[in-house]
Amino acid sequence: MSIPIGLQLYSLREAAAKDFVGVLRTVADMGYAGVEFAGYGGLAAPQLKALLGDLGLEVAGSHVGFEQLDKDLDQVLDFNLAIGNHYIVCPAPPRELFGDSEADDWKAFGQKMSEIGAKVKERGLQLAYHNHAWEFKTFDGQYALDIFYANADPANIVAQIDLGWTFHAGVDPVTYLKKYKGRCPLVHVKDFKQDGPQTEVGTGDIDLAGIVAAAPEVGVKWYIIETEEYNMAPVDSVRVGLENLKAVLQK
Repeated sequence: MSIPIGLQLYSLREAAAKDFVGVLRTVADMGYAGVEFAGYGGLAAPQLKALLGDLGLEVAGSHVGFEQLDKDLDQVLDFNLAIGNHYIVCPAPPRELFGDSEADDWKAFGQKMSEIGAKVKERGLQLAYHNHAWEFKTFDGQYALDIFYANADPANIVAQIDLGWTFHAGVDPVTYLKKYKGRCPLVHVKDFKQDGPQTEVGTGDIDLAGIVAAAPEVGVKWYIIETEEYNMAPVDSVRVGLENLKAVLQK
């Protein structure tokens, strides 16, 4: 069974701020199978669920900030259950939790996220964590990200490995993806030039063919394209990325 491709809607954030419904329609028309949310355009859950059904879009996940997860978890879960979402993703660490003892802080953050993840699990959903490049800082030869996952129950916290940021950090994304076999249902597909800027998916130096070969064995359920910097109009950027990823999948 092929792995579907979704779009992280932050990729079209400016357009979505003006016409959220129109952006969803555009994404569906492009041929994306689903979307990952970073906000819901002010729509109520029943309204959003109906719209997704009309457009034939599935929910790949939703990025929800740590503060919301910590303070308003029930509200977050109620909304996501209502729209048919299974994956709640923390998009970044809360910087205020990190002081001088960074390695210990990563341990504590893993434990805290695991506690939140247990509550998410009780409601039938799954909590995940999305990395950037800074989580590949090392402490006694161990990446901060690995310290985090080692201190979070795998049943409560799964990985959304951002393959582009992993590559940008100087870490081989295919090798790192395989390290989390069975614990990485979602990946962000982002592309960078070697030692250079972010670019459209399929136009940089990330090993897309290697990722596509490894993903089924790892247990990836969704490829999620995210582009934050563009060489063209954002809507064209995510269309090119989809076409390029599909071309690799079809080889």
